[in-house]
This record gives sequence, C-alpha cells and structure tokens, in this order.
Amino acid sequence: MADRPVPFIQVDPKTNKLVVDPKGKQVLESIRGSVGVCSVAGVYRTGKSYILNQLAGRDSGFGVGSSVQACTKGIWLWGAPIERRGSSAAAAGAPDYVLLLDTEGLQSLCQTEGHDAKIFCLAILLSSFFLYNSEKAINSAAIDQLSLVAQLTKKIRVHAAGNGGGGSDAAELAEVMPSFLWLLRDFQLELEDEQGRPISPDAYLEQSLRAQPGSSAAVQEQNGTRAAIRDLFPRRSCVTLRHPTLGTKLPDSALKQLPAIDKLHPAFRDGVIDLKQRVFGEIRAKAVGGAAATGPMLLGLAEAFVRAVNEGAVPTISTAWQAVLTIECQKALDQAAAIFRAKLSGAAEAEPVAGEAEWAAAVAAARDEALKRFQSVSVGEGRAAFEEKLEAAMRDEQARAEQVRAAKSEAAGLKQLVASVRGAVEATLERARRDAEERAKEDLRRASAEHAMALQAAKAETAAAAAAAAAAERRAKAAEASLAATQAELSSARADASGEVAGLREKLSAAEAKLKEAAASLAAEREASAAAGRERGQAQGELRASRSALENAKEDLAREKKMKEVETKRLADKVEDLKERLAAAEAVNAAAPPPQPDDDEATAPGKRHRSGSAVRTPSLDPVAEAAEAADPALASSSGTNRRSSVIPASQLAVPVLQSKLKQKLGSGAKLPKKKQELINLAMQHGISG
Repeated sequence: MADRPVPFIQVDPKTNKLVVDPKGKQVLESIRGSVGVCSVAGVYRTGKSYILNQLAGRDSGFGVGSSVQACTKGIWLWGAPIERRGSSAAAAGAPDYVLLLDTEGLQSLCQTEGHDAKIFCLAILLSSFFLYNSEKAINSAAIDQLSLVAQLTKKIRVHAAGNGGGGSDAAELAEVMPSFLWLLRDFQLELEDEQGRPISPDAYLEQSLRAQPGSSAAVQEQNGTRAAIRDLFPRRSCVTLRHPTLGTKLPDSALKQLPAIDKLHPAFRDGVIDLKQRVFGEIRAKAVGGAAATGPMLLGLAEAFVRAVNEGAVPTISTAWQAVLTIECQKALDQAAAIFRAKLSGAAEAEPVAGEAEWAAAVAAARDEALKRFQSVSVGEGRAAFEEKLEAAMRDEQARAEQVRAAKSEAAGLKQLVASVRGAVEATLERARRDAEERAKEDLRRASAEHAMALQAAKAETAAAAAAAAAAERRAKAAEASLAATQAELSSARADASGEVAGLREKLSAAEAKLKEAAASLAAEREASAAAGRERGQAQGELRASRSALENAKEDLAREKKMKEVETKRLADKVEDLKERLAAAEAVNAAAPPPQPDDDEATAPGKRHRSGSAVRTPSLDPVAEAAEAADPALASSSGTNRRSSVIPASQLAVPVLQSKLKQKLGSGAKLPKKKQELINLAMQHGISG
C-alpha cells in the first residue's frame, strides 16, 4: 500500500459528477479486517490536512499550503491504513485498522454550496469519527459554517421511504451518525462559565450549543443548526489547541509551512498528542445494524452513496448497507462453494476410487470447511438465505462429483478388465512359449536318442560284418592251405606210387570234390561278406538320413520360435493400443462438462434419451470396444450388463429428476423443491435413469 494520500472520491471533469477513484478502490479492496474511519472537515485554509498528517504520524503527506486556493479537492484517503489490531490502547469495538479521510475545504472560492453539501454529506456517511476543524472560538460565524448539519435530515435517509417523501428524522439519524469532535484551532480564550468558574472544552461546547435568545431569522437559523448538532451527534466532544508559533522564536512566515512539531509551542505539541490519543482511543469500527465494515464493504457503501448523490436521490443508509451485505454474502457463498467444489473434485478424482465410507468422510469434511469459510466471511441478518443457497449449491456439486466418481469407478473396473485380459494373454503366450520349448526339447531328445540307437546299431552291424568277413577270410585261407596240402599230397602220391594212379585219381576226384565244395563255401562266405558290406552301406545311409532329419527338426524348431516371437510382438502392440485408447477415454471422461440443471435432456453414462427413444452414444471407453472386438463372448456379456443397468429415481440428482419430470409432465408443470418429493413423483410416473 502507498504510504501517502491517494484520491478517493473526486469530481470527473468530463461529467462534473463524483466518482470513486481506482487508487482509492485498490487500497480499500486490500483491507480484510474491520475499519474505523476518521474524517476531517472544515472551512478551507484552517489546517485540516496538517492535523491529519499528525494523526498519521507524519509532518507531511496530505497537501498543505498558504495561498487562498484550497489544496484538497474532493476526498482523499491515507494510502497506508493505521493498524490498531492487538493495540493495548484498543477498547471494545475498536477497529482492526483506522482510515484517515481529508475532505475538500468548505466555502472555497471555486466551489458552490451544493458541492460543499455533497462532500460534507459523504464524509459524515462514511465516518465513524468526524472531526470538525475551525479557528478560534465557537461563535455565530462558526455556527453559520456548520449550517450544512441542519440539512442532513433532508440529505440523508436511514430507511427507504414507503411512498417517497423527505429524509429521516434526527432520532433515526443519530443512531448511525459518527462520533463528533469540534477542534478549535488557535484558541486563546479562558474557558470559564458565566460565574467565572473554569470549565472543560466539552462543557464549553455544550454551552455554545444552547439556543440563544432572539427572534430574527439569523438567530433562528443558528439555533436550528445548534439543535441539529445536539440531536444528530449525541456522542460529541471538544478539543482546543493554542496557536502553534505564538510565544516561540519562530517568525510569522513559519505559519506558511509549519516546521516539525517538536519545534512548535509545547502547549500546541502536547495538545496534538492528546488529540491523537483521544481519536485513536474513542474511534470505533464503522458499522450499520451492528455489523462492522471491512475495506471492501466500506468501498461498497461509498459507491452506493456516490451513485445516489449523482442521481439527485436521497442516500438511504439501510438500503446501501443491505446492498453491501448482499455483496459480501455473495462473496462468502462463492468462496465457500469454490472450496467445496475443489475439495470434492479432488476426492472424486483421486486414485484409487474412494470407498463409500471414505467418500462420505470427504463430503462431510468439504462441507464443514465450506460452511466455516461462509460463516467467517458473510455478514448481516440475510446470511441465512445465502446459506440455504450454499447448501443447494453443495448438493448440486455433490451430485456432479458423485457422477464423476461413478465414471472413475467404471473406468477403474475397465482398467481391471484390461489388466486381467492382458494377464490372460500374457499367461497364454507364456504357456505357448513353454509348451513350444518343451516340444522342441522333446523332439530334439527323441531325435538324438534315435540317432544314437541307429548309430549304435550301425556300429554293431558293421562290427558283425567285419567279424564275418574276417571269419570268411580265415576259412578261405584254411581252404587254400588245405588245397595246398592236398596238392602236395597228390604230388607226393604221384611220385611215390604211380601204380596207384587210379586210386589217386579217385582220391583226386574226391579232393577235387572237396575243393569244389570248399570253393563253393568260399563263394558263399564271400557272398555273405558282400551282403555284410551292403548292410553296412545301408546302415551308413540310415545314419545320414537320421542326421538330415535332425537338421530338419532344428530348422522347424527355429521357424516355430520365430513365429511365436512375431505373435508375441503382435499381442504386445495390441496391448499398447488398448492402453492408449484407455488413456484417451480417461481424458474424455475428465473433460466431460457437468450436467446443467436446466437442460431439457437427462444424460446417463453411455446413453442419451431424446424424444423418448434410446440412442447409443459412442462408448466412453475404447478399451472396452477393443476387448469386445477381441472376444465376442466378452462383448456379449458386457453389452448385456450395460443394457440392463437402470438407475433408480432415488439415486438421480435433483436437476436430472426435474428435467425428466418436465419431459414427462410438460415444461410448464410445477415441481416440488425437496428431493424426496421429486423422487416420489418420479416413481409415480415410472421414471428412472
């Protein structure tokens, strides 16, 4: 906030009407505590701004000058409110902050009496402590200067008039008028009564306000002003200040620009200190009807009063105050509803979806916090009506949040379904992979065993063939040896006994027969050896065929493994696609706007009723569609469940019940306000979700 004066109520040079300046608005809108308002008024060039600077604890701030022209135009506001909250000197009813208002001086050369009356009236209306600043004694001239007070009963109204007419009477106005302090500057008189006894400044004020004898128009007018001051300001007092430089060494020119207060006359300095203590000790919060005003509420009053003055109307205090209270209650309603909406939205969109007990606790906590904020911000007797509106708004918001929670719950169920489908697919793939590996391993083991057996058999057959060949060769050698022995015997026999030729021939014939038999046997053994060789070649061919079959089995296993990898990748891509479609569905659900109470169509998740016929809208969950496309049985089951879900009337929100009843009974039908009555009427007509 600016630690200097800022314009508050000024005259717009284009329209010549009073306006609330944006700088003053900014200051008041930032003050959240209660405010007391001390305004200073009086004839121009009587030192009003100097006194305000002293109240602000400054030697300068509000404009002061020494020419015949007024320095202050309109009403100015000290931009840094003086905090009184927690002050030890603060009495009961004291405000949290004190605002200082400087008003344009009365009877200036450039303004009319009508302008003076407007500024004076606004200062009185906005103040809780009104300080009237004048010079020297309370005399006829001073009373004439306060003649505007007598006009307040015509310029201000406490309550709105029933059938037009004038303002309020003095008794009504006295209840809302600020405390009045008459500050007499440069006071040099002795305070004594008619008998010469010392009196206080307050007694001097009361003595001066007594009606004076005389029947002239001037005397009667002054007596009317005196009576108006007595009637309108029951809380009144008087303070006197002596001349600031008289009796000091300061030159006369010092009055044009007063130096620091510590250089002025001690009596003047002490008087200013006493004045500050009195103002800050007695000031109360600005209040109407017992409710203290905050900065924004005071701004609302100022705007209402300025608008009435510009329109030439009589400012009505109660009407303006009620408008301010209505604005504050509406602010409280908006803030409380925003708190409830934020808390409930967070609970409805939380992951995982809250259970019934947890949801009920969240609703209760959000409602309590919203009501606390409403109670702390709202003011006035009309808060009950706004509290009912808040309750209705919270019920509507709860219904909307419960719809969001239901959608989240349905989405969570679909997530679980997708997760189970994905788990089943992954389990199936894993089982297929393991089965394929086991089959391949078994085929490999079988082929290896068969190959080993074939190889062993081939080796055994080869060994047997080799043994048979060796035996045949041994027999052939034996036959050859026997033949050689026989030939030797024949030669010996021929040589020994030629006479025995016939016998020998017979022996030779026998030997030749044996030789043929041996030859035949050798030929048979050679044939057997050849057969063994052929069997060995056949065994080697079978061994080569077994090896070829093994290689083919390995190639088949590799192809099957590759096909399984392709199938696994295809299923993984499908799962990723399902995830993306699920994320899209969740985004659609989150972005879906809440249903409007005055909508002619009642919308339920997944369907829209139009002209009494059911039209299927696009699914909220593309993952469910993908699951249905992948598994027709699942599609049939989920479709049946969706078609068979009917929401009873007791679970429908109030706006949905109203909309369905209007469709059933006609838009002009009168509907009850309570939800239970709406539910009963809906059940009578067979209405459900």
